[in-house]
Amino acid sequence: MAKIMLVEDDRSLREIYSIRLVAEGYEVVSAGDGEEALAMAVQERPDLVLSDVMMPKISGFDMLDILRSTPETKNIKVIMMTALSSEDQRQRGENLGADKYLVKSQVGIEDVINAVHEVLGDKAVSAEPTPAAPVATPSVPPVEASMPDASPAEATAASNVSPAEGFSNAAPEATSQVPPANLGGM
Repeated sequence: MAKIMLVEDDRSLREIYSIRLVAEGYEVVSAGDGEEALAMAVQERPDLVLSDVMMPKISGFDMLDILRSTPETKNIKVIMMTALSSEDQRQRGENLGADKYLVKSQVGIEDVINAVHEVLGDKAVSAEPTPAAPVATPSVPPVEASMPDASPAEATAASNVSPAEGFSNAAPEATSQVPPANLGGM
């Protein structure tokens, strides 16, 4: 399993990307700024650094420059992500040795995940969807739909269907009952 270091000062974005990367099968460590990331990179030895550019303390560009000039970290793959869309900023990232440069406003999370797979040279982990538990649904259609020509007496009789009949297709474990004492505010 590849290890990714996520460097992002926005906590919400860091959590979102982290959750998605873990779902892809990656081990994720994270840092909130470039200074913390540099210390972690030497200790954690990630396979890839996915980093924001504009951060407090040490910018992503400065962090990338230091990573590339440090023997222990010079071969770590790096994807830079930024709000800076100008061509000279992209060129700066590439000149410093970024493996990929993404403009946040031009990509979604799936694009970021695809870039991670591309830079690491791995394939996406295909997670099989977990089957959902059976859900109890009434098997008796509404009276009006099932008995269009019924007399009022027949319609009234048909509407007095017991709950057990209405859920006849449900699995036994899906029809648990809550004791009345637990229904306080309902």
